[in-house]
Parts: sequence; C-alpha cells; structure tokens
Amino acid sequence: MDSKIISKIQNLLELAYDSPSDEEGQTALLMAQKLMVKHQLSMSDIERSSKCRTDIGEIIGTQGRRLPWWQEHLASILGSNFRCQTYRTRLHKEGITRIIFFGYYEDAELCTKVYEGAILYLKYRLKRLTPPSIKIKRKDYKKSYLYGFLAGLDARFREQAQSSEEFALVVQVPAEVVEEQELRMGILKDRMVNPGININTFDPIAYLQGCSHAGEVKLLPEELLGEQF
Repeated sequence: MDSKIISKIQNLLELAYDSPSDEEGQTALLMAQKLMVKHQLSMSDIERSSKCRTDIGEIIGTQGRRLPWWQEHLASILGSNFRCQTYRTRLHKEGITRIIFFGYYEDAELCTKVYEGAILYLKYRLKRLTPPSIKIKRKDYKKSYLYGFLAGLDARFREQAQSSEEFALVVQVPAEVVEEQELRMGILKDRMVNPGININTFDPIAYLQGCSHAGEVKLLPEELLGEQF
C-alpha cells in the first residue's frame, strides 16, 4: 500500500470535512473518492492508516417537539449515503424527538452539515411555493413538492452508486459502524428512520418541480462526478 497515496487521500478528506458546503470541499471529496477507486482502496484501508477516523458515535441532526415528516425522510436518505446509520430517539420528559446520525464522527459531522443545508434550502423553497390554481390546496401542493424532491434526491444517489461498483462500496455504511451501534444499543428496527412516504393527494406539477430542484441543488459532492482531474 502506497503511504503517499493514503496520506494524500487523508488530506483531501480532512479538507472536505472542514468545508463540505463550498466548491473546494466538494472537489476535495470527489478527488479523494476517485483516488480510492483508482488505487482500489476502501475506507477501512484509509481508517487503518489514520488516527483521526477511529472514533464512532452519534451526532444530533435535528430535534424538536414536532418534527415534519420530510425531515425524517431526508435524514434517512442522506445518512445511508454518507456512511451513517440514522434513527430517532424520544426524550419523553422534555417531549422532544431527535434525529441521530451514527457513524464515524467525521462522517456524521459531514452528514449533519449537509442535512442542515438541505433543510434550510427546502424551507426557503416552501415559503415561495405557490399552487398554480386556487383550487389546489397549498398543503397538498407542498407535500407533493417535498415528495418529488426526496424521490429525486434518492434517485441521484442511486444513479451515482450504480455508475461504479467501487464507488458504491466507498459510500456505504461500514460494517463496523453497524456492529458498534448494535453493540451499544441492540437492534433498533422500530427506531430506524424509514424513507418510505405515503401521500394521499398527489399533484404532478409540484412533484416534478421537486424532482427538478433535487437534480439541480448544489448541496452534495456528487455534483462534480462528471469532471475529470
């Protein structure tokens, strides 16, 4: 194993974690991922050579007395693509629900930052979302938009993973993270966030608009996948 390549990948990952929302951070993550694929390295190879990625734990993605359904589903989609387990926990005395990202701290921190950015983006969009007709209920129109956005975001990740078997392995939740979570908390099937969405009143215009925005929003590092070194 080439220690220079390992060191370069570690430096790129550190840069990506320091500034995940800007172009420099996204480019650094892309370059690290491409180098890993090129040299047939897994994250476990990188982790074994790095002291900064040995800790596994949880970070609170968001919390509140009543969390919107779409925030839970958004967390599930992002968590599974940023190497994290995602689950909810309830503080009964305080009446607060928390969404938790569990994984290597660097992964959980990165996922949380992207998650927070995505929530801000969607809140911005929802405030400006107007049904094209007064006959359409605003609540139903917004729900259809969110459904489309989440479906489009999930499709982007799936397309990215399907483009390369090696890349799919890079972004999947590490086995040691799953094992550590089960060791600490047991099986959490009833607390894991499920990305399935039920919708009764469906508006195709809002849905397509949501899908379109999910395909254009620049919150995620796969924006740069088509570029070459």
